[in-house]
Amino acid sequence: MRVRLPPAAERLLKFARTKVWAQTQMPDLDQLHAAGGMFLISAYLLQCWSPDITKEILIHYGADIHPEAWPVGPNITIHESGPSYANLSIGAYSHVGRQAFLDLTDRLIIEDSVSVGMRAMILTHLNLGEYPNKPTARLIPKKQKPTILRRGCSVGAGCVVLCGVEIGEDAVVNAGVVVDRDVPPGTIVTSSRQKPDYQIPERFLQKFRKAGA
Repeated sequence: MRVRLPPAAERLLKFARTKVWAQTQMPDLDQLHAAGGMFLISAYLLQCWSPDITKEILIHYGADIHPEAWPVGPNITIHESGPSYANLSIGAYSHVGRQAFLDLTDRLIIEDSVSVGMRAMILTHLNLGEYPNKPTARLIPKKQKPTILRRGCSVGAGCVVLCGVEIGEDAVVNAGVVVDRDVPPGTIVTSSRQKPDYQIPERFLQKFRKAGA
C-alpha cells in the first residue's frame, strides 16, 4: 500500500525525483571522451535535451560560441568534427534550430544575429566516396571549403547549404531550399535553382572503369 504524504512532502519528492533524473541525463564527459573520443561526444549531443548543455559541450571541446549566442539545438548532429569542434563558430544573438546537421569537415562560420532553422543541413565538404568501380568519384573529386553565414541572414527549416557557399548579410533562404551558390546580401531565395539534368558521356565512364576506378 502506498503511503500518502502531505501535499508539501509530495511536491518536494517530485522535485527531488526530477533533479535526480536530470542528473542522470548528463554523463561524465571526460569518461565518455576517453571511451570513444569525439564520436561519443557527438552521439551524446544528438540525444541531449538541453540547448544550454549543448552549448557548454560545444565550447568545452573547442567551438567558438559567443557568450550572448541564443539557443543551439538541442538534438543537433555534428558530422566529421575531427579531434575537436574548433571548426565551428557561432556569433552573438545567433540561433541554431533543433535537429540541425552541422558538418565540421571545414570551417563553419555563423556570424552575429543569424537564424538557422530546425533540421537545416549545413555542409562543408563533398565526397562521392572511395568505392571500387565508381568512375563518378573520379569525375567529381572530393572537396572541402568553409561555409559562411553572414550577419543577419536567415536559413529556413529543412534547408541544405552546400559546401563553400556564402550566404550574404540579411539574406533570407526559404524553408526546404537547396543552396548551391553564394547568395548576395539582402536577397530572398524562394526555391532551389532549377538546373537541367545532364547525361555523363559513356566514354568518360568507360575510361575510368578501365583505369580501375
